[in-house]
Amino acid sequence: MKDKNFSSHKTTMFDKEYSDTLNRLYSDNLHLNHFKWFLDTAYDWAYSPQKPDVVILGTAVPEELVIASGATPYRLIGGSTGSIIWSDEFVPRDTDPVSRSILGYIHRPNGTDFSDTLFIIPMINDAMRKIAYELKSEGRKICLVDIPPDRNDIYAPQKYTKQLKAVCGAVSEHMGVRVTRQSVVSAMKCVSAARHTLCRFLEVSQQHHGIITDSAVSFVLNAYYLTDSPAQWTYHTEQLIGEIEHDTDRRCFVKDGSPNIILMGSPIIFPNYKISFLIEDVGLTVSNTACDSTLRGNVVYHSKAMMWKSRDKLIEAVAKKWYAYDCSSAFIKNDVLYNYMSWLVRKGNIDGVVCHILKGQIAYDFELDRFETMLSQYGIPVFRLETDYQYQDVEQLRIRMEAFSEMLVQKKYKEVRKVS
Repeated sequence: MKDKNFSSHKTTMFDKEYSDTLNRLYSDNLHLNHFKWFLDTAYDWAYSPQKPDVVILGTAVPEELVIASGATPYRLIGGSTGSIIWSDEFVPRDTDPVSRSILGYIHRPNGTDFSDTLFIIPMINDAMRKIAYELKSEGRKICLVDIPPDRNDIYAPQKYTKQLKAVCGAVSEHMGVRVTRQSVVSAMKCVSAARHTLCRFLEVSQQHHGIITDSAVSFVLNAYYLTDSPAQWTYHTEQLIGEIEHDTDRRCFVKDGSPNIILMGSPIIFPNYKISFLIEDVGLTVSNTACDSTLRGNVVYHSKAMMWKSRDKLIEAVAKKWYAYDCSSAFIKNDVLYNYMSWLVRKGNIDGVVCHILKGQIAYDFELDRFETMLSQYGIPVFRLETDYQYQDVEQLRIRMEAFSEMLVQKKYKEVRKVS
């Protein structure tokens, strides 16, 4: 790791949140040498001067098609309480914190230069539509991606394919680069390698619980969206996997009998890790995270057989596969996430579920009822936790989460006694 003090910058709320989160991740995982690259990547993303050509808002757009069109995608996925302050004059206070954080980062004083940037904006909710309107009114160059919300529409995949072909056209025109079959193949291979590595990293982390903290696992996934090179992320993640596999004597963070939970709902995004840290503090173990990043790591990759198609057929294949497995909040009924959760539960060894809901992200609340019904059939309790990016409610949440953890411990103890 570079010789940096994460607390060295002026202590704005933005800087403090970054430094506090990075310092805890660093101190909790000090024994993992290859973890330090991810910390440096996040630090550089926040503080190194940049002028991105293409920005993708959120995670609901396949980056391989942007890469194939000649750009290195720069992601804005939210996560910062500090950046919310810079969006106050543009959106209402009740707008969900992810959207406010993204818009605030774009307007960060003396921050990243977005003056000549093409913004790709997926229309996954009303807040994204408002952001698109705000950026367009400022004269910024935008490309909208309208995601068909009903998978029962037989024409939905074709509609989505048309949207992504338009993205390729907009990016290639912006970059002055022609999209070729070879550029699409190269991008698909690069991104597929990253997703294979993501899947392997999650498997190894689960097999060796206690060598790396659960929040650090989440951070490695988040770091994919903070790097300007998917290949570099893949390489360093492979190095970290090897280190975890060979450090079998160390189990620092998991106590015997610690309840295993699935974390679902609103994605937890760096640097706002207050929920991840609370889960660790109360003694819960995140066995799996049900979100779009982990699901794509398991299913959205491209086989060698696909690589022989023509350019347009390759783009169509990427679009259809992405649409089939997208579990963002864009859909009327999130069957992909539901089926994934059902699969995780059937695998067993799950004691409870924590459903994290950010205020304003009501799409996850609409889905919760049928998830609770399914989980109740397996006798798995669900803890719904509603919050925002502010830290004032940490102690209140800690009390509630400790009570949930204690309940899971008692339930697990009673089940063991029945068996014995």
